[in-house]
Amino acid sequence: MGAPDKYEEFNVPDGYTLDPEVATAAGELFKGMNLTQGNAQKLVDFYVTKTQEAFNAPFRAYQDMVEGWVKEVKAHPEIGGKLDQVKATVASAIDSLGDASLARDFRKAMDLTGAGNHPAFVRVFYKLAQMVTEGNAVAGKGPSPHGQAAPGQSTRPSLAQAMYPTLPSG
Repeated sequence: MGAPDKYEEFNVPDGYTLDPEVATAAGELFKGMNLTQGNAQKLVDFYVTKTQEAFNAPFRAYQDMVEGWVKEVKAHPEIGGKLDQVKATVASAIDSLGDASLARDFRKAMDLTGAGNHPAFVRVFYKLAQMVTEGNAVAGKGPSPHGQAAPGQSTRPSLAQAMYPTLPSG
């Protein structure tokens, strides 16, 4: 049993199209090697697998690179433990540009390229964002016991009270 007069259409996975010129050229090669339909299909399966792997390799490499950057950012001693704060500060700086479409387009570009995950970018942009954004509110613990005094009385403790704050005074 050898090569058929004409090979039947080869089976390929859903979503994959075998180029008709490649199929014709392969069929001629298969016929020259006297391959059966089954053996020819095995070579087509091998070809499809290898072309899919070659096609997906750059995407996997890119994804692995970006995931590595994210891990590096999370492990960074200055920013790794406070990523929520870092993101909020950077987002505030971007929003403060005053142009919503520019901010949206910038975010899209960072998402598309993955550059927003690069450790150097995150660190530099965070430092820049700290320079241009306002600080956070500081929570108080109520008024100072020395800040409110009756008229004519000093709000400052005496020298003895300052040196010995737990010393009872009368």
